[in-house]
Amino acid sequence: MGFEVVATPDLPTPGQFSQVVKKGKFVFISGQTAKKTADAGNLDPRAQAREIFEYLKAAIAAAGGKMADIVKINVFLTDGSQFPAIMELRPQYFAKPYPAATTVTVASMVKRELVMEIEAIAILD
Repeated sequence: MGFEVVATPDLPTPGQFSQVVKKGKFVFISGQTAKKTADAGNLDPRAQAREIFEYLKAAIAAAGGKMADIVKINVFLTDGSQFPAIMELRPQYFAKPYPAATTVTVASMVKRELVMEIEAIAILD
């Protein structure tokens, strides 16, 4: 029993993984980072969070869903002080009831310029 790889040109090209996979009603979105913002040298957590949420929006749309279908997000921050940026933007992308969420701080991301990463799970109607 395999799964479907969902491709979209709206997401950065991945390495040896799929950005979005779909199995039945379930959609798994790999951790997204703010590649464009970080590559431009912008370490602002709000700018990076906005880019990531836009990637999540594009990913779920490519899978045939909408942001309201996302039931769980996992947020990885390099500094706990970045948390308010996530909380400020969440209502712009998610309506109540909000998805379940886990937020943790990590020592670092793969690239120094990246300050956060967000992955998501959705269940389509």
